[in-house]
Amino acid sequence: MKTAVIFASIFTSAILLTGCTATDWVHAAGGIMGAKDDYDKKARNDRIKRANAAARRVKP
Repeated sequence: MKTAVIFASIFTSAILLTGCTATDWVHAAGGIMGAKDDYDKKARNDRIKRANAAARRVKP
């Protein structure tokens, strides 16, 4: 319980000191999630392209 209070106070202090609003935090989180989604999509497409290229090389 004590660690939860300490964490909450540190988190609240960080928010107050940075001057960021809730909208700023949501916007930042959305940007991070969007970037992760883009990276995952690119990685998936690259794996599919490599698998297709390998399959083409195997077929006579």
